Parts: sequence; structure tokens; C-alpha cells
Amino acid sequence: MMAKKLLGDAVKEERLRRNLSQNALAEMVHVSLRTISDIENYNGNPRFENLCLLASFLNLPIEMITKGETKPMDATMKQIIAELNQCSPEIKRLALGTLRGLISAASIDQ
Repeated sequence: MMAKKLLGDAVKEERLRRNLSQNALAEMVHVSLRTISDIENYNGNPRFENLCLLASFLNLPIEMITKGETKPMDATMKQIIAELNQCSPEIKRLALGTLRGLISAASIDQ
């Protein structure tokens, strides 16, 4: 039930943020109105294809549903992840260490 609630809440929040009705969202994503309604009301189990279409259209990371993260990544986080995805494991570890150092220094300055 937790996954259904996370999904339903995320879809509804993003739909309302975009000022879309359930019907408009269904038409734009090419799924049925019933699919959107069921998701937002925590009913049924959406097909994987529909889940992917919704996540892509609404820019909702799958992690929101599978890991319980409640807010989509902002543009900066997306850019950081895109950059890191192109790096070797060694560079990723170096970047993580650098990031930790920057965060630690910033918290000391505050």
C-alpha cells in the first residue's frame, strides 16, 4: 500500500501543479482516465508501461515510488547525476569525497 500511496500522491501533486485535470493528463500521456483515477485513489496496479509513461511525462523519478522519496529532483541534481553517470568509478569516488568536503566546509562557515 505504501508504494501505491507514494505513486498516487506524486502523480496527483504534479498534475495539480501543472493545472491539469485527470482527463487532460490521461489524454496527454495516452492512458485511460480510469488509470489516472485509480492511481490517484491508490487502487489497482498500473501496468509498467503506463507507469513509465506517467513518470516520463510528469518528470517523476521512479525512486519517488520505489524508495519513498517525495520530491522530484531539481535541475541542479539532474545535471549533477548526468555528469556523474559519464564518469569512471574512480572519478565518482573522487567527486563524492570533494562534495563531502565542500558540505563540511560550508556547515562550519554557517
